[in-house]
Amino acid sequence: MTIAKKLAIAASLAALLLQPLAGQANPQHDKMRNCNKTAKEKALKGEPRKAFMKTCLSGKATTPAPLAAAKPAKK
Repeated sequence: MTIAKKLAIAASLAALLLQPLAGQANPQHDKMRNCNKTAKEKALKGEPRKAFMKTCLSGKATTPAPLAAAKPAKK
């Protein structure tokens, strides 16, 4: 086997190993897909959509949870 063939095989194997599996889900892709779906359902466009996507992708809630629900009242 020549050096050129060995290099070609090594490069092919490296490319296959470095490439992520196509069917493997990425959490960031899932988040992007869900945020896009929600923005489309809300019919957001322009700046409101941009602001919504920024908040959605950051993982922050679009509406803050009420403090009363978060902290039970002390007796």
